[in-house]
Amino acid sequence: HNPTKIQNCIQTDVVVVDLVADRTTSSSAISPLSSTLRTMATIELTAEHGKCIAVLVLLWIQQQLVFAIAVAVARKKSCIDAPTLYPRDSEIKKLNLSEKDVDSYMCVQRVHQNNVEFLTCFFPVMLLAMIDNPNKTFYASIVVLMGRMVTALGYYRGASKRVAGGWFHFGEYYVVYLAGKFAYKLINEA
Repeated sequence: HNPTKIQNCIQTDVVVVDLVADRTTSSSAISPLSSTLRTMATIELTAEHGKCIAVLVLLWIQQQLVFAIAVAVARKKSCIDAPTLYPRDSEIKKLNLSEKDVDSYMCVQRVHQNNVEFLTCFFPVMLLAMIDNPNKTFYASIVVLMGRMVTALGYYRGASKRVAGGWFHFGEYYVVYLAGKFAYKLINEA
């Protein structure tokens, strides 16, 4: 049988995902017919879930296009070739880069690198939070998206200016709260 199936329910405009897990026990005291236990979870994916997925896509575009292109431009301008993330003193001297050139490159690179670090933790938590509360997750994630962009724009002007978008943490922490609330709800329903 197929352990995961997706059904489109045309009448309600809802996508239903049924997750079926077969668990087999090795106990010889249980008859062969009852040795397989079935657990089923149904997740109804609504338009609100679609909005959350759209924000995930926008966060990906922000990271993989907007921030990555900025790094490519900074690399070309400074002649710092990949795979170097942060140039050593010997490379800076060899390329005859000024302190301003190095700072400018480093700020652009840090925006990209910091966002990579952030999104690896944020995406899974956002996915979990959106299962139970897609509407609040959507709005909190929009705060994250906008705040990360303001942070980047500030950082491009200098490391001390990155704090301008620090308010993205409000959205981030709220999404973590929603995921924790969902976990609590699941634990108490068990």
